Amino acid sequence: MLMRRFTIVCLLTALFGMGLAILVAEASRPSGDWRDNRPIACTVATGPCARPHR
Repeated sequence: MLMRRFTIVCLLTALFGMGLAILVAEASRPSGDWRDNRPIACTVATGPCARPHR
């Protein structure tokens, strides 16, 4: 009986910990601004490297 309760408590603690880790990871994830800073590929077909106009 004690082993079953211990297992349930451990599983609930693990679920709570994973939920908390997901919340922390979402809060620290940077916004989509990094997409503007990606390198632009320069090829012969596209001509000289130039940033596209927004």
